[in-house]
Amino acid sequence: MPSPGSFRAPGAGPASIGPSASPSFGNRLLDAIPPGDRTGIAGLFTRVELRARQILHHAGTPMADVYFPISGLVSVSGRAGPSRWVEVWLIGSEGMVGIPAVLGTKEAPGLRRVMQIGGAAWRIAPDMLSRAMDISPALRRRLLRYIDVVLLQTAQSSICNATHELRERLSRWLLVAHDALCTDEIALTHQLLARLLGVTRPSVTQCLHVLEEHGAIETRRGRIVISDKQRLEALSCHCHRIIRSHAQAALQPGDGTGPS
Repeated sequence: MPSPGSFRAPGAGPASIGPSASPSFGNRLLDAIPPGDRTGIAGLFTRVELRARQILHHAGTPMADVYFPISGLVSVSGRAGPSRWVEVWLIGSEGMVGIPAVLGTKEAPGLRRVMQIGGAAWRIAPDMLSRAMDISPALRRRLLRYIDVVLLQTAQSSICNATHELRERLSRWLLVAHDALCTDEIALTHQLLARLLGVTRPSVTQCLHVLEEHGAIETRRGRIVISDKQRLEALSCHCHRIIRSHAQAALQPGDGTGPS
Protein backbone atom coordinates (compact mmCIF):
# COMPACT_ATOMS: atom_id res chain seq x y z
CA MET A 1 0.00 0.00 0.00
CA PRO A 2 1.39 3.43 -0.82
CA SER A 3 2.53 5.66 1.99
CA PRO A 4 1.11 9.20 2.45
CA GLY A 5 4.10 10.67 0.62
CA SER A 6 3.24 8.70 -2.52
CA PHE A 7 0.06 10.72 -2.96
CA ARG A 8 2.24 13.71 -3.84
CA ALA A 9 3.69 13.83 -7.34
CA PRO A 10 7.37 14.76 -7.63
CA GLY A 11 7.80 18.51 -7.86
CA ALA A 12 4.21 19.17 -6.83
CA GLY A 13 3.26 21.63 -4.14
CA PRO A 14 2.03 20.71 -0.63
CA ALA A 15 -0.58 17.98 -0.62
CA SER A 16 -2.89 16.46 1.97
CA ILE A 17 -2.86 12.76 2.72
CA GLY A 18 -5.29 10.83 0.58
CA PRO A 19 -7.56 8.04 1.81
CA SER A 20 -5.72 4.93 2.91
CA ALA A 21 -6.60 1.83 4.88
CA SER A 22 -3.48 2.26 7.01
CA PRO A 23 -1.25 5.18 5.98
CA SER A 24 2.42 5.27 6.91
CA PHE A 25 3.54 8.81 7.71
CA GLY A 26 7.31 8.31 7.86
CA ASN A 27 7.32 10.05 11.26
CA ARG A 28 8.01 7.69 14.14
CA LEU A 29 5.52 9.29 16.54
CA LEU A 30 2.63 9.12 14.08
CA ASP A 31 3.54 5.67 12.81
CA ALA A 32 3.54 4.30 16.38
CA ILE A 33 -0.22 4.73 16.86
CA PRO A 34 -2.70 2.02 15.79
CA PRO A 35 -3.50 1.77 12.04
CA GLY A 36 -7.14 2.70 12.54
CA ASP A 37 -6.13 5.87 14.37
CA ARG A 38 -3.71 6.80 11.60
CA THR A 39 -6.51 6.47 9.09
CA GLY A 40 -8.79 8.61 11.23
CA ILE A 41 -6.39 11.54 11.48
CA ALA A 42 -4.64 11.30 8.10
CA GLY A 43 -6.78 13.91 6.38
CA LEU A 44 -5.84 16.56 8.96
CA PHE A 45 -2.20 16.72 7.83
CA THR A 46 -0.49 18.35 4.86
CA ARG A 47 2.93 17.35 3.58
CA VAL A 48 5.38 20.21 3.07
CA GLU A 49 9.00 20.56 2.00
CA LEU A 50 11.18 22.60 4.36
CA ARG A 51 14.45 24.23 3.30
CA ALA A 52 17.60 24.49 5.39
CA ARG A 53 17.66 27.55 7.68
CA GLN A 54 13.89 28.01 7.40
CA ILE A 55 12.46 29.35 10.66
CA LEU A 56 9.43 27.29 11.65
CA HIS A 57 8.60 29.22 14.84
CA HIS A 58 9.84 32.66 15.81
CA ALA A 59 10.34 33.30 19.52
CA GLY A 60 7.69 35.60 20.93
CA THR A 61 5.15 35.07 18.13
CA PRO A 62 2.05 32.84 18.14
CA MET A 63 2.58 29.29 16.92
CA ALA A 64 0.60 28.96 13.67
CA ASP A 65 1.64 25.43 12.69
CA VAL A 66 2.92 22.19 14.18
CA TYR A 67 5.32 19.94 12.25
CA PHE A 68 6.03 16.20 12.34
CA PRO A 69 9.34 15.76 10.47
CA ILE A 70 9.79 12.98 7.94
CA SER A 71 13.39 13.90 7.14
CA GLY A 72 15.82 16.68 7.98
CA LEU A 73 16.84 18.13 11.33
CA VAL A 74 15.27 20.89 13.43
CA SER A 75 17.03 22.71 16.26
CA VAL A 76 15.18 24.40 19.10
CA SER A 77 17.21 27.34 20.38
CA GLY A 78 17.06 29.73 23.30
CA ARG A 79 18.29 33.29 23.39
CA ALA A 80 21.73 33.70 25.00
CA GLY A 81 22.06 37.39 24.15
CA PRO A 82 20.57 40.13 21.96
CA SER A 83 21.62 38.32 18.77
CA ARG A 84 22.96 35.00 20.04
CA TRP A 85 21.05 31.73 20.02
CA VAL A 86 22.14 28.39 21.50
CA GLU A 87 20.59 25.03 20.64
CA VAL A 88 18.52 23.43 23.41
CA TRP A 89 17.38 20.21 21.75
CA LEU A 90 17.14 18.53 18.35
CA ILE A 91 14.17 17.07 16.46
CA GLY A 92 14.12 14.60 13.59
CA SER A 93 11.65 11.99 12.38
CA GLU A 94 11.44 10.62 15.93
CA GLY A 95 9.66 13.74 17.19
CA MET A 96 7.50 16.76 16.56
CA VAL A 97 7.89 20.52 16.46
CA GLY A 98 5.31 22.34 18.56
CA ILE A 99 5.09 20.97 22.09
CA PRO A 100 3.14 24.05 23.33
CA ALA A 101 0.27 23.02 21.03
CA VAL A 102 0.14 19.57 22.66
CA LEU A 103 -0.15 21.22 26.07
CA GLY A 104 -2.79 23.66 24.89
CA THR A 105 -0.58 26.68 25.53
CA LYS A 106 -1.89 29.81 23.80
CA GLU A 107 0.95 32.13 24.76
CA ALA A 108 3.71 32.83 22.24
CA PRO A 109 6.63 30.43 22.82
CA GLY A 110 9.95 31.83 23.99
CA LEU A 111 12.08 29.47 21.88
CA ARG A 112 12.99 29.56 18.20
CA ARG A 113 12.70 26.49 15.95
CA VAL A 114 14.85 26.38 12.83
CA MET A 115 15.21 23.75 10.10
CA GLN A 116 18.97 23.17 10.13
CA ILE A 117 18.98 20.37 7.56
CA GLY A 118 16.28 20.59 4.92
CA GLY A 119 13.68 17.87 4.56
CA ALA A 120 9.97 17.09 4.55
CA ALA A 121 7.34 17.17 7.28
CA TRP A 122 3.63 16.79 7.96
CA ARG A 123 2.10 20.13 8.94
CA ILE A 124 -1.01 20.58 11.04
CA ALA A 125 -2.65 23.60 12.71
CA PRO A 126 -2.75 23.58 16.54
CA ASP A 127 -6.55 23.33 16.67
CA MET A 128 -6.45 20.41 14.22
CA LEU A 129 -3.82 18.72 16.38
CA SER A 130 -6.22 18.98 19.33
CA ARG A 131 -8.85 17.37 17.16
CA ALA A 132 -6.42 14.61 16.16
CA MET A 133 -5.67 13.89 19.82
CA ASP A 134 -9.43 13.69 20.53
CA ILE A 135 -9.82 11.21 17.66
CA SER A 136 -6.79 9.21 18.81
CA PRO A 137 -6.18 8.98 22.58
CA ALA A 138 -3.15 6.85 21.64
CA LEU A 139 -1.66 9.86 19.84
CA ARG A 140 -2.20 12.04 22.91
CA ARG A 141 -0.46 9.49 25.14
CA ARG A 142 2.39 9.13 22.66
CA LEU A 143 2.92 12.91 22.46
CA LEU A 144 2.91 13.28 26.25
CA ARG A 145 5.53 10.55 26.47
CA TYR A 146 7.56 12.40 23.86
CA ILE A 147 7.41 15.56 25.98
CA ASP A 148 8.87 13.53 28.86
CA VAL A 149 11.71 12.47 26.55
CA VAL A 150 12.39 16.10 25.58
CA LEU A 151 12.48 17.16 29.24
CA LEU A 152 15.10 14.51 29.96
CA GLN A 153 17.10 15.45 26.85
CA THR A 154 17.21 19.13 27.76
CA ALA A 155 18.08 18.43 31.40
CA GLN A 156 20.84 15.99 30.47
CA SER A 157 22.20 18.37 27.84
CA SER A 158 22.41 21.11 30.50
CA ILE A 159 24.32 18.76 32.78
CA CYS A 160 26.60 17.83 29.88
CA ASN A 161 27.30 21.45 28.96
CA ALA A 162 28.15 22.29 32.58
CA THR A 163 30.40 19.33 33.37
CA HIS A 164 31.97 17.85 30.24
CA GLU A 165 34.68 19.04 27.89
CA LEU A 166 33.84 20.14 24.37
CA ARG A 167 35.04 16.94 22.70
CA GLU A 168 32.56 14.89 24.76
CA ARG A 169 29.77 17.40 24.23
CA LEU A 170 30.39 17.49 20.48
CA SER A 171 30.39 13.68 20.33
CA ARG A 172 27.10 13.59 22.24
CA TRP A 173 25.59 16.15 19.88
CA LEU A 174 26.64 14.18 16.80
CA LEU A 175 25.18 10.98 18.26
CA VAL A 176 21.85 12.65 19.09
CA ALA A 177 21.74 14.11 15.58
CA HIS A 178 22.49 10.66 14.16
CA ASP A 179 19.56 9.20 16.12
CA ALA A 180 17.25 11.95 14.86
CA LEU A 181 18.34 11.71 11.22
CA CYS A 182 18.79 7.92 10.99
CA THR A 183 21.80 8.50 8.75
CA ASP A 184 25.59 8.63 9.16
CA GLU A 185 25.89 11.84 7.13
CA ILE A 186 25.17 15.17 8.83
CA ALA A 187 25.09 18.15 6.45
CA LEU A 188 26.36 20.93 8.73
CA THR A 189 29.31 23.30 8.48
CA HIS A 190 31.79 23.84 11.32
CA GLN A 191 30.51 27.40 11.69
CA LEU A 192 26.89 26.37 12.10
CA LEU A 193 27.80 23.58 14.51
CA ALA A 194 29.78 26.06 16.61
CA ARG A 195 26.82 28.44 16.66
CA LEU A 196 24.45 25.69 17.79
CA LEU A 197 26.82 24.61 20.57
CA GLY A 198 27.53 28.19 21.64
CA VAL A 199 31.31 27.91 21.15
CA THR A 200 33.91 29.21 18.70
CA ARG A 201 34.45 27.75 15.25
CA PRO A 202 38.18 27.02 15.81
CA SER A 203 37.36 24.99 18.93
CA VAL A 204 34.82 22.91 17.00
CA THR A 205 37.25 22.37 14.13
CA GLN A 206 39.95 21.25 16.57
CA CYS A 207 37.63 18.76 18.28
CA LEU A 208 36.41 17.40 14.95
CA HIS A 209 40.03 16.80 13.93
CA VAL A 210 40.55 14.82 17.16
CA LEU A 211 37.47 12.71 16.46
CA GLU A 212 38.69 12.17 12.91
CA GLU A 213 42.14 11.10 14.11
CA HIS A 214 40.43 8.46 16.25
CA GLY A 215 38.59 7.14 13.20
CA ALA A 216 35.13 8.04 14.56
CA ILE A 217 34.17 10.54 11.86
CA GLU A 218 35.19 11.93 8.50
CA THR A 219 34.91 15.65 7.77
CA ARG A 220 34.01 16.71 4.26
CA ARG A 221 33.07 20.06 2.79
CA GLY A 222 29.80 21.12 4.44
CA ARG A 223 29.17 17.76 6.10
CA ILE A 224 30.31 15.32 8.77
CA VAL A 225 30.16 11.55 8.28
CA ILE A 226 30.03 9.20 11.27
CA SER A 227 32.31 6.39 10.12
CA ASP A 228 32.45 4.41 13.39
CA LYS A 229 29.52 4.99 15.75
CA GLN A 230 30.87 2.70 18.47
CA ARG A 231 34.16 4.59 18.53
CA LEU A 232 32.28 7.90 18.68
CA GLU A 233 30.24 6.58 21.60
CA ALA A 234 33.46 5.64 23.38
CA LEU A 235 34.77 9.19 22.91
CA SER A 236 31.50 10.71 24.14
CA CYS A 237 30.35 11.13 27.70
CA HIS A 238 27.61 8.97 29.22
CA CYS A 239 24.94 11.57 28.47
CA HIS A 240 23.96 10.21 25.06
CA ARG A 241 23.37 6.74 26.49
CA ILE A 242 21.14 8.22 29.20
CA ILE A 243 19.12 10.18 26.62
CA ARG A 244 18.83 7.22 24.24
CA SER A 245 17.89 4.71 26.95
CA HIS A 246 15.18 6.96 28.34
CA ALA A 247 13.74 7.58 24.87
CA GLN A 248 13.69 3.86 24.08
CA ALA A 249 11.96 3.05 27.37
CA ALA A 250 9.40 5.88 27.15
CA LEU A 251 8.49 5.33 23.50
CA GLN A 252 8.79 1.57 23.27
CA PRO A 253 6.14 -0.35 21.29
CA GLY A 254 3.51 -2.34 23.12
CA ASP A 255 2.70 0.38 25.66
CA GLY A 256 -0.89 0.72 24.56
CA THR A 257 -0.10 3.42 22.01
CA GLY A 258 1.62 1.37 19.33
CA PRO A 259 0.23 -0.34 16.25
CA SER A 260 -2.31 -3.06 16.84
